[in-house]
Amino acid sequence: MRIPEDVRKDIPLTGEVIYFDNTATSLTPRPVVEAMDEYYLRYRANVHRGIHRLSQMATHRYEESRKIVADFLNARFEEIVFTKNTSESLNLVALGLEHLFKPGDKIVTTPYEHHSDLLPWQRLAKKLGLKLEFIEGDNEGNLDLSDAERKIRGAKLVAVQHVSNALGVIHEVEELGKMAKEEGAIFVVDAAQSAGHMEVDVRKMNADFLGLSGHKGPMGPTGIGVLYISEEFFDTFEPPLIGGGTIEDVELDSYKLTEPPERFEAGTPNIGGAIGLAAGIRYIERIGLDRIERQEHKLVKRITEGLDELGVPWYGPRNLKKHAGVVSFNVPGLHPHDVAAILDENNIMVRSGHHCALPVMKKLGINGTVRASFHVYNSIEEVETFLGVMEELVRSLK
Repeated sequence: MRIPEDVRKDIPLTGEVIYFDNTATSLTPRPVVEAMDEYYLRYRANVHRGIHRLSQMATHRYEESRKIVADFLNARFEEIVFTKNTSESLNLVALGLEHLFKPGDKIVTTPYEHHSDLLPWQRLAKKLGLKLEFIEGDNEGNLDLSDAERKIRGAKLVAVQHVSNALGVIHEVEELGKMAKEEGAIFVVDAAQSAGHMEVDVRKMNADFLGLSGHKGPMGPTGIGVLYISEEFFDTFEPPLIGGGTIEDVELDSYKLTEPPERFEAGTPNIGGAIGLAAGIRYIERIGLDRIERQEHKLVKRITEGLDELGVPWYGPRNLKKHAGVVSFNVPGLHPHDVAAILDENNIMVRSGHHCALPVMKKLGINGTVRASFHVYNSIEEVETFLGVMEELVRSLK
């Protein structure tokens, strides 16, 4: 497969707009849509317990999708739970572990987290009287690993993003996971911005829990996410939601939960979404994560060089080996929303605002940024077009 030409052929929208909003959601290739269409048109039925052949086929494809996700993350089949998105996954972790905490226990995270990996821990800390501490870092998003080692000492839980959606920095999750494991702390990873863009291996990370969204890097549909639960927590993680599909037996005054992963998936799941996610992962794997990383790195290198040449400040690590395919910037004298609107008028789609990372914006002393974010179907030609529009914009302000 040629990169990015063959991928662009599978995504009609790439011929209509320059889409640099992949951190919010990625575009969808035809094979993903076709896999979902096949479910809805050829074997539409509910999964599990059905005897008729449509239900049997739907169940087979749904559980096959779970196996594809498990292999993608180097996890076991039983450790993969389908959710709506990363936000739901991380909230479920906080709710399902609540009973393990006592007042005074310490949770450690970073000041760079997306709100979805901050608010659940804030709420849990407030509710139970826990201590919430943050690993120090600089304005590029680089963590102080010496401070991390100090903060993690004695922690009950450590939660960290793999890649910052606001700054593009790639955090040292393997090192942090090792520190957490040595302390006996629960290690939670937000992989919303890394899965589908780079390797995400739950074993290498020593992850106990990990959340991701299907509609971002994996190029799957919206409304489908994944929660990885280490088998070590099967008996101690309390399912926040119970009901249909989660039980083995029920009496009027008691119930017995079924085995994982079904015990963690109450009610009818997003069957078509899971099938679409699996199709997205297969598509990603055909391309190769290493090729995706190289393409995104090439785009980041060129866009940051171009912004420097224009005198446009950008945020995130200057060490581009630690910079994922997310570049946030500001045009002095213009609000981020105004810049995004001008780019939209030129057929370039970017995101503007605080990116659900208000503590990051406050740390930088700004009210938001413009964010360009990439996937493998984005091209150098698109970056050059973007830089040409930016050059005209900067010149018009002088």
